[in-house]
Amino acid sequence: MIRQFIFGTAACVAITFSWSASAADTPFNCPAIAAQTPESYARGCNPPLTPLQDAICNYKPRVWLDNLLLLDSTVGGHYVRALRAVGAGTAQCKDLLESHKAYEKELQGCGSNGDCVLKVMGNWARTLAHLEDRLRPPLDEAALKKFAGGMKFLDGQQTISLLKRLEQGMDLYPLPQMALPNGNVLVWGFQPHNAQVQSLAVVHRQGAVQLLGIVDGLYLALPSGKTRWEPGKDARIALFVRDPAVLTQNLSAIRAWAAASILGFNQDCPGKDQTRCQTAAKLSLPIQAYNLNCRTANGKIINQHCAVPLPQVPDNVSPGLFWQ
Repeated sequence: MIRQFIFGTAACVAITFSWSASAADTPFNCPAIAAQTPESYARGCNPPLTPLQDAICNYKPRVWLDNLLLLDSTVGGHYVRALRAVGAGTAQCKDLLESHKAYEKELQGCGSNGDCVLKVMGNWARTLAHLEDRLRPPLDEAALKKFAGGMKFLDGQQTISLLKRLEQGMDLYPLPQMALPNGNVLVWGFQPHNAQVQSLAVVHRQGAVQLLGIVDGLYLALPSGKTRWEPGKDARIALFVRDPAVLTQNLSAIRAWAAASILGFNQDCPGKDQTRCQTAAKLSLPIQAYNLNCRTANGKIINQHCAVPLPQVPDNVSPGLFWQ
């Protein structure tokens, strides 16, 4: 069902939370800031504690929803997902950093007053939740069906529905997403309990689909300690477009995303993992693109006749942009 594709099932995603990183540390690079953050402001309530941390750790809630430790991690999750969604060098990134800085100043003014912390933190949690909803591009059911067009493709000896295969690789919620330097948004996911089955989509902010992709056998193929990647026979990245021009616009980001997947989506680059990121970015990836507007002799079955050449694009997007 497309509804499952859009809304998915709940998934546990490792998240972090930045209260100390600022635009001065990494100018307007919100994903980099998200990648460098501790898990929460309270930091496990390990002493010594500031008055504010003491309030978060020891405030006695009137109801369970007023639990400041729970709210601390909730705000952290919203903030980091928003940081990753607004991208690097965007006006939204700048606005988010400035708004969060003002929030931190107000929160610090609460000191050890737990009621004040609850009010300020709760207000910011609601603001971030609404922001997250606005940043999430709508993957409209009708638009996805229209783009996929009932197409099928040859997968070995089988003919598989493109739409159903996309659903398999995106059955979680919320779907990870990243604003790209060109203004588009890359959204991706994986099959629950099988991260080797992945899917991706590139969409406009308004939700118009630009490109769809199915990915197999890439995730964590080059774990820490391994220096050579030997892709399995099932490794592939199959991209589907209606207009081949969108490959020129988005292929650099897709290559960087693939490198991030090979490394496990948790690399700090530029940073301590820069060497591994550079290695992954230079790998010869098993990418093939297909034109869904291709006329075939067998109806709506995409085959090699519909393959389009990949454009030459610069490696100007870092794998470190993509975290999961």
